[in-house]
Amino acid sequence: MYKMNLKHKTINKAGIITILVSLTVLPIASQTTVSLDEVKLAGLHVIEISTNNNEEPQGTIIESEWQPGTYNITYKNKVPCRIVISLLNDILFDSGPYEKKSSGATIRINGNTSAFYSDPLNMPYKIKLEKANDLLCRGNNDKYSDKHWRLLKDATSLNTIVGLKLSQLIGLEWTAAYIPCNVIINGDYRGCYLLMETVKQNNLCRINCDKKVGYIVERDPYWWKEEKYFSSQWYCDESMYRWTWSHPDEEDLNETIEQYVQQYIIKTEQSINDGNYNEYIDISSWTKWLLAHDILGTRDSGGANMYFKKYDNTDNSRMEMPCIWDFDSSYDVEPGNFSRLHTSTHAYFNSLMNSNNREFAKSYFNLWNQKKYELVNSLKEFINNYSHSDEAIALNKSRKLNNKRWNTSYGIVENDAQLTLQWLDNHIEPLNNNIQLINVEYSGIKPNVLNTNCNDKQYYNIGGIKFGSSVNSTVIIQRSNNEHIVRKIINK
Repeated sequence: MYKMNLKHKTINKAGIITILVSLTVLPIASQTTVSLDEVKLAGLHVIEISTNNNEEPQGTIIESEWQPGTYNITYKNKVPCRIVISLLNDILFDSGPYEKKSSGATIRINGNTSAFYSDPLNMPYKIKLEKANDLLCRGNNDKYSDKHWRLLKDATSLNTIVGLKLSQLIGLEWTAAYIPCNVIINGDYRGCYLLMETVKQNNLCRINCDKKVGYIVERDPYWWKEEKYFSSQWYCDESMYRWTWSHPDEEDLNETIEQYVQQYIIKTEQSINDGNYNEYIDISSWTKWLLAHDILGTRDSGGANMYFKKYDNTDNSRMEMPCIWDFDSSYDVEPGNFSRLHTSTHAYFNSLMNSNNREFAKSYFNLWNQKKYELVNSLKEFINNYSHSDEAIALNKSRKLNNKRWNTSYGIVENDAQLTLQWLDNHIEPLNNNIQLINVEYSGIKPNVLNTNCNDKQYYNIGGIKFGSSVNSTVIIQRSNNEHIVRKIINK
């Protein structure tokens, strides 16, 4: 559908290798068009986006300096637009034309590897309204209004729909609401999406934390795309992760906020290592989060989004895990195995499970044994009912349009449902057997040791190649405050 013309590489102040590209879109005649009438007759909500001057949201391909050969996309422009939402020709929402702080919205490319592997006209997107409203049209704008929304390309499978249902059943604080929809941009059908709420502070309908002194942060493998990020003892040096901000926004951060959150996370990590984590983490929410991923069989321990919330900046609140997000690798472990998030040393759970403090292990063990049949049976009932729902019928029609437009071969919802149910049937009993083997008393296993060798110094040779603490080069270059400074010359 398109070709990339590589121009040249530059290294910006954050150390990101940026590959400037031109995304050459082939003429529309080479693509299969889908008429507006076909889209509206499918039966899903229709999102019509009209951008100013028909401008397209664009992105820039970047390569991580920290993981060479790993490519990604960051957005290049925020495009002013008007958004109209309809269902069977009934208009449910109209943002009006774009006027800053008054009406309309902006749209930009969003996502990481999902965006990199997408056609330039079929990207995941982020929408920001100029005036808060409820794009899901639930009839109570005062309760559900927000400025921030996402269009994810997740309606072509049931992974996200099932994952979010499990989030509700297991009782996490917040589960993102969504509707499947068909998206039209500037009169051109772009495909089948989920219109979703985003991870934001909103005490009425999203994540509940103090607006002024509450915090939401993410353990983020794509931190190198952001202007603001920070390290902790666990995630520093050669780690692929840092911490980035969901609340407050980057422009609202100051040194006091950054230092408080960073120090609290460092203390939390140390408490996990020392076994006195009860004072720092909300064991219940962490347990629910992990168990949900174990039920879903999540393979990805690297990219899976891990959000943490602290309600305020007092000792009265602990680090909570309020929501799950990112279900791309569900059902992708051997049936009966724990998710890789459970066993990987990239996350905290392996250390918590092996700690001499057995409270986390007990909480996980008891939650499963108390709710396993309720959780699994309710999830299976939802999957079966959904596959026969009116929404699934409309989704099947919409997937056919998506396949026609992009020459893909996504199947019908009923087939997805049967595969998911079959996987759960094969997974749950052996998973239960593994969970019963968890020793809720101290087993004498030595917990993982924290990486405590983190500092702000990162060493490079004269050619810009990064070293850890071992240097075999004539010149050491220390990166400090986003600059390269020659600190020491070593004679061979």
